[in-house]
Amino acid sequence: MSDGIPRAVLAEALRDKISGREVLAAVFCTFRFDPGFFEREILPALFDVQLHQDPQIRRVQLEEALRPLSGRVAVYYDPGAIVTGDGTACLDVRRIPVRPRTGYFHPKNAFILVRDKSTQERSLVVLTGSANLTQAGWWENVECAHLEEIAESGRSRTAPDIQRFLRHLRSLAKNFDTHAALDDIHSVLRTVQPIVHRTTSGRMHPHFLFNGRRGAQSLVDQLDAVAGQWLRHADLEVLSPYLDDADASVPLETLIDRFQPRKWRVLLPEEGGLARCRPELYDWVRERGGDWGRLPKAVLARGGKQAALAAHRTVHAKVYRFFTKDWEITLVGSFNLTSPAHLASGNVESGVLSEVAIDRRPRFWLEAIEEPPPFAQPVGEDDGVDQGYVPLLARYDWAAGQAEVLWDGAGDSPPIQVYDRGVHLFEVGHLERAAWTALTTDDAAILRERLRETSFLTAVADDQRGIVLVHETGMAHRPSILLDLSPADILRYWSMLTAEQRNAYLSEHGEALRGPGEGLTVAAPPDAIFDRFAGIFHGFASLGRAVHDALDQERVEEARFRMFGAKYDSVPVLVEQMANEAAGDPLDRYLMVLCAQQLADHVRGNFPAFWASDPAGASRLEEALSVRAVLREQLIARNDAEMGEFLDWYEPRFLGETAVVTA
Repeated sequence: MSDGIPRAVLAEALRDKISGREVLAAVFCTFRFDPGFFEREILPALFDVQLHQDPQIRRVQLEEALRPLSGRVAVYYDPGAIVTGDGTACLDVRRIPVRPRTGYFHPKNAFILVRDKSTQERSLVVLTGSANLTQAGWWENVECAHLEEIAESGRSRTAPDIQRFLRHLRSLAKNFDTHAALDDIHSVLRTVQPIVHRTTSGRMHPHFLFNGRRGAQSLVDQLDAVAGQWLRHADLEVLSPYLDDADASVPLETLIDRFQPRKWRVLLPEEGGLARCRPELYDWVRERGGDWGRLPKAVLARGGKQAALAAHRTVHAKVYRFFTKDWEITLVGSFNLTSPAHLASGNVESGVLSEVAIDRRPRFWLEAIEEPPPFAQPVGEDDGVDQGYVPLLARYDWAAGQAEVLWDGAGDSPPIQVYDRGVHLFEVGHLERAAWTALTTDDAAILRERLRETSFLTAVADDQRGIVLVHETGMAHRPSILLDLSPADILRYWSMLTAEQRNAYLSEHGEALRGPGEGLTVAAPPDAIFDRFAGIFHGFASLGRAVHDALDQERVEEARFRMFGAKYDSVPVLVEQMANEAAGDPLDRYLMVLCAQQLADHVRGNFPAFWASDPAGASRLEEALSVRAVLREQLIARNDAEMGEFLDWYEPRFLGETAVVTA
């Protein structure tokens, strides 16, 4: 571009970096978090599948794509900055709130573990930037990001610091004891040989910087320790959407005093043509010898070629550029030009300091402002998101049917009233600080029913009101978005050999979806249950191989979804339909239950640890299988006594034969 400012679409850049490889785990960090937007529009970047345009159908397809990753996609977010947006969360994503005792949880990162499908080589794709997991962050604002890849058993300068950051993240999320995605990512980072030198052949390696932990350095001290010898007396440019509400900027003054830039320029935060800083701060920058600036209109415009007429995008990027005529070193990340962002013990922040390849002399991106603009009230770094925050955490385990709450505030809690969209659900009495407390059976049942429609609750404690995002686990047992496929459709789905076939099938059948919790009923043609017996045997054989392979390859959660889950294609869902006379002929239903019993016996006998690992799921399946006795009696009554004698002979032989379901 003529202005020399690099441009890319964030989601496309991330998708290109993953480059069709299989995602094994993913950890996202964000300040503001819109879980509905994240599931609909950001998660798809992790998967190399063609998704339907309709948001509901896309979620059904993503529900399927996420099964191998159960528990291994996690978002760590500041609970005071939840964005309810226009949708809720319903997919298998761990949503883990992180609230530091000082400042905000403010980093914006993605750590995505990928594996090449042909070579089986693993790598960690790392995105460090300024964009929150919101529509504004990924679609609307001017943001910044640094992307890199760390190969398993390779060499990296950033890997040791990323490891320290992830360990700190785990310590901040101390109220949750399971972090499977972090464990997987650490398993790769531990194999990486650290590069100890700051430079190679005169070129600086990227450095991962973060603060907000005990013993950390301030941002300026970190910059000085890594690259102080180069940064002094270079030109400096700072892009930050937020400044301190003060007459002078302490972090900017510290930068200027430490590095003595030759020339320096600072972005003027603006909204609606008004400067969002104090007039005194504006004058102070000019008196210190600096300039204020704006990004070019072509960068800010939403309308492409109609830039002059288009509305301007909000600048949310955080960039610190040091450059001379020969080189450029840039810090990209979450660090605003504010005291909480720069202090060692303020916000939790992250960024990457790297040397940028140049093909011409670097110039300022910002166009200098000559005339003072009109001013408005400065906007704080939190932008008002903390109003009414209530430090209540809630989680629900779909497998156990158990709901728990935790008070994360100072001291014990007052009584808390819990609402959903203005409807009172239940009251939580006094809670001890930092201790998970189980809700009553009745309250847990109320929460379970509400989670079918929304993952947001409203908590009211004393005179404070805040949004609580429920953390959900045991997602194999969460009822699917796509409910009530007919037995014929479930068998047909099991028989499909490729992910592409299954994805196309979901897209076709998902057209009938009308909203969360609303299902699809597909009636089988008379006397045509997928060519009757052949279809039944083939469907169960395919499912048996899939479960067997998943357990052999230690993809336990994937097998759990199939054998014990509450999804549209899980075994209990099919078997439970067999009690309904509308599901088909008793003979067909009996044979399906017999096949399901055979599969259950095979899995119980060959994988006892797996069977024992989910007592609730196994109990549900065994209870559903008890319908076999009812169906057997129906067959005998419809025929004659000889049918009973035949079944006495047939059943033990059928159930003793495992060839139908083995790999």
